[in-house]
Amino acid sequence: MKRPLRTLAYRHRWFYDAVSAISALSVGGPERLRQLAPAMLASRLPVGAPVLDLCCGGGEGAIALARLGLRVCGLDVAPRALDQARERARRCGLTVQWIEGLAEDPPLAPCSQAGITIALALHEFSAAERRAVLAACTRLLQPGGWLALVDLHPARGVMALPQQLFCALFETETAIDFLASDLSVELEQAGLAVVQRERLAGGALQRLLAQKPPLAEPHPPE
Repeated sequence: MKRPLRTLAYRHRWFYDAVSAISALSVGGPERLRQLAPAMLASRLPVGAPVLDLCCGGGEGAIALARLGLRVCGLDVAPRALDQARERARRCGLTVQWIEGLAEDPPLAPCSQAGITIALALHEFSAAERRAVLAACTRLLQPGGWLALVDLHPARGVMALPQQLFCALFETETAIDFLASDLSVELEQAGLAVVQRERLAGGALQRLLAQKPPLAEPHPPE
């Protein structure tokens, strides 16, 4: 069941931007929030490496990646969001490839990406869909490639009530299910090794970095 305020937020960009700005205050504001996933890849990948921003929405995260000198593709299922992303990139003078497609089955070649980011999107998927998205990430990543994730985490203490209120007003049942899951376990089940995990915003957000296993080095002949 969709929440009424969620519907309003998606129909009216000004309302969506206002909600996003308020939600981002706990991590230093919207600009800081957009940098959380790209920043995890910045020191791991060389300039020009191919990266994918899954569920890119209006393109803020993909543009942040492009500013780091990476070769970026942004993928989303919503044509209107991609139009906004395309215009935003044009105004910034940045080149980003925009693709319409499903995160569960991206129309990209296997092992074509050195890095992938997914920011505040996985909680929109059911458990089965999340497994499909993470399996797609494993398939698309090059051996040794990196997946950077930012998403909800069950808050404790002073942040617990605000998070519960936010979910009640804006989120769907998939977010409630996501908060009861263990993202680290789901990443490992997808064949990715979690190398970094941290909690942000008083524990209400989590940021993870996972790696696809590199190719094993051949043993020298005996």
